Amino acid sequence: MKPSQLIGAQDRERIEDAVRRAEENTSGEIVVTVVRDCDPHPAAGWRLGVALATLALLVSYYLPVEGLVFEILALQLAGLVAGHLLCRVDAIRRLFLTDVELQQRAERAAFHAFQEQGLRRTSGRTGILLFVALLEHRVVVLADEAIDQAREPGESWDEIVALILDGIRAGRITDGIVRAVERCGEILSHPLPVQPDDEDEIPHALVLSD
Repeated sequence: MKPSQLIGAQDRERIEDAVRRAEENTSGEIVVTVVRDCDPHPAAGWRLGVALATLALLVSYYLPVEGLVFEILALQLAGLVAGHLLCRVDAIRRLFLTDVELQQRAERAAFHAFQEQGLRRTSGRTGILLFVALLEHRVVVLADEAIDQAREPGESWDEIVALILDGIRAGRITDGIVRAVERCGEILSHPLPVQPDDEDEIPHALVLSD
């Protein structure tokens, strides 16, 4: 499903307001990015297509088509085509991708989004990205060096990830994102409190990519 279908105008306002309130207590610059998918994942279509083509070959073995080579090849070709068509459905495509592939694609896309949204260019190096990939069912949190240095040793962003994923599973993605943003603000308010001369260097708090 497209992010714009899940997150309407009122939801956008809620998320952007949550970011504004969180940034009132920290110098961190928070951006939320929600994408439909991180990659076309062509491997999924090929895997399902090969599986269906193999199934067609096995079925033909038990059918009275001896010597009908072209008919067997046509069945296999149909299986390949059907695999690619079926993998246009997100739920099916995800079944033919490994957890490692899904995580790697999400991390790579999050890194590119971090650069594109200007989070690397904040004066205090306090940019933080909450990246949500819907098809991959992955959430990646990336922070610039000032935030990483301010965190306690061994501290992770697992809590933030869990809040968003719980919201997605419950069918309330906006609630999950809002809670995650609020928690980010709480975590960052102590090591990186807002400064008197702090400016909002990144005005776009929410980015949706269909």
